[in-house]
Amino acid sequence: MTSRSAEKQGDGTLRTDLEPIAKRYPQLAAAESIKWMGGTTGSSDVGPTTYWVDVVAVIPQSEVEALRALGDLSSVPAPEVVSGMRAELPAGPFEGGPALDELFSASGHNATVALDPRARTIVLSGLFE
Repeated sequence: MTSRSAEKQGDGTLRTDLEPIAKRYPQLAAAESIKWMGGTTGSSDVGPTTYWVDVVAVIPQSEVEALRALGDLSSVPAPEVVSGMRAELPAGPFEGGPALDELFSASGHNATVALDPRARTIVLSGLFE
């Protein structure tokens, strides 16, 4: 398998509906605004399909404080997102770490997450089947 087969594929539509994201990542259910793109990875061969989602969500200050209270957050880069989402990224700096990733990686929904506390923004890059 080449790395090319794991590339993100999608229709390029920038979405703003919260429900599909909140269903997969209930930690974002209180988001004040959300922008996201999604699709599949790999080829169209028969077999399990892995879906991806890149999300930028503005969350309430209380949620920022709760996430920062997890502790062990350090300076991290924003997760790698598809080109259509890059303009949506806040300036940073970002905080993250294993505890934050694990919080969003429940029920088979894996995620790499970064928090920009000044912009009250979560950047999430997720994979799920």
